Amino acid sequence: MTFPDGHQDVVEALLVDGRFLLEGDPAFMTLKQEVDFYQAFFMESFGLALEYYSEYAFLQSGRDSDPLSRDVCIFLGILCYELDREGYNLLEQLSFHTLEFEQVEQMFEMSSFREVLDATTNLQDVQARRNFYNRLQRRRIIEKLDDDTFRFTPAHKYFLEFARSVARYNQRLAEEEE
Repeated sequence: MTFPDGHQDVVEALLVDGRFLLEGDPAFMTLKQEVDFYQAFFMESFGLALEYYSEYAFLQSGRDSDPLSRDVCIFLGILCYELDREGYNLLEQLSFHTLEFEQVEQMFEMSSFREVLDATTNLQDVQARRNFYNRLQRRRIIEKLDDDTFRFTPAHKYFLEFARSVARYNQRLAEEEE
């Protein structure tokens, strides 16, 4: 059986490392050129759906509950709330600006969602969040620029869209109950 050039890199990134492929990665270019092949390949070989967007791609977890995805959603939800409270443009901040770890830590320490953070193992304290940032970097959700700053990759958009779909679903349920 013949596979596209760069096949091993695509499979290793998505399946073995469980990371997002981002536009500009050589493996993303291979995937982009053969997206139909890879959607069939991952579904038939592993029962996993390949989610492909213009800026990123990933394998949809086959598990009903994915703790990392849950924690990313909690992290982004609290971060977005705190950034909004401080007057930042959320989408602009997440898509185009860098953030300082210390700035985020200060927001989280003073957050009115402290109980939620305390109940989330990966977010409950500074050291846990440092480890969490490392996981986000390995999965390509953030890019550490140095020891003090990071920026979100386009992969964060998946989690924002997920939050929007949950909000729309909850709104429909509420409207149906009326």
